Amino acid sequence: MKRIFGRRATVSFFAALFLASAAAAAAAQGQARNPAFDAALAEQRPGSAVSRVGALSDYVPSLAGTALDSPVYFIEPKAPSPDSPAILILGGTHANEPAGVMAASLFITWARPVSARLIVVPRANASGATWPDPDRPGPAFIAVQGAAGERRFRYGSRLTKPSDETVADPATFYPYGTPAGAKGLAGNEARNLNRCYPGDASGSLTSRAAAAIFALIGAEKVRAAFDLHEAGPTSGLAWDIVAHPKNIEYAAMGILAAADRGVNMVLDKSGEAHRGLSHREWGEGTKAAAYLIETLNLGQVAGGNPGFDHLGDKKAPLWKRVGIQIETILAILETHSETDEPAGWAAIEGMPGIEALQHDFSQYF
Repeated sequence: MKRIFGRRATVSFFAALFLASAAAAAAAQGQARNPAFDAALAEQRPGSAVSRVGALSDYVPSLAGTALDSPVYFIEPKAPSPDSPAILILGGTHANEPAGVMAASLFITWARPVSARLIVVPRANASGATWPDPDRPGPAFIAVQGAAGERRFRYGSRLTKPSDETVADPATFYPYGTPAGAKGLAGNEARNLNRCYPGDASGSLTSRAAAAIFALIGAEKVRAAFDLHEAGPTSGLAWDIVAHPKNIEYAAMGILAAADRGVNMVLDKSGEAHRGLSHREWGEGTKAAAYLIETLNLGQVAGGNPGFDHLGDKKAPLWKRVGIQIETILAILETHSETDEPAGWAAIEGMPGIEALQHDFSQYF
């Protein structure tokens, strides 16, 4: 798997550029940006291949000005074409799963796609990062001493903040496609973005965010889509790839490719029991190959663990979790590049691999 490290863009210049472009977009929609949107912007250090920053509200305009709107980063190849397929990477569906946010952020800084357009949403639920998880609280943020100074990634909740929603939780929540007579979920799961696909552009704000992501996949010709997550030590999902049946063979071959880099993952198939989840509904309702990746978060335990050292933990330090997220994505994309037409369409250069992150995690931030 090829690794070519590019020079990072000057942070101050690009940060100013993208803040200005986001402000212009908000003004065009006649809405002031929500503080949750600004906080999501402030976490990022866009690299020189980022061509623009959009928003989820570009796809569902009624999200503009709400805490469920979130930045969308477009990373272009050297010779972009409007007909080029796209790759989507989604982090921050659950704000208490930091490895996905940080892996997505490294794609924003370092990735250089060869042919496809790369689209990254690092905070899929911007509201979730604004408040602590009431069931499993963690630290307020994770600080990394990066090349341009300290960089903080907020640690929040798996659910939308109640006051950011426009509707009350139902007594029981039934994800899209739940069979008649089936047992529903707890009502607050209506604020879990990864139970709300394909979404409803006129529904709750969480459902509108799901609808915006679903619409993005179609509008931007996304051919492979990744949703990055973490699992607690008792869930049984850690170090797991969940793939839609139509693209399960790509995931299986990707696991073999990742194993060559010392990354060992297991594979599960998306099924009817997963209605409302990204890997199921993206795969069912769009042309994209749909994948969900889970790494282990030992701080995600009943009652929470605010003092857990995510960076220094010996069993599952962040360099390992973030590195496995990145290596797994690149291994699956390598399989797409070798199997699909045109050859090499999904190649991405410039990303640090797990060995580089183990050697010096902070320098890539």
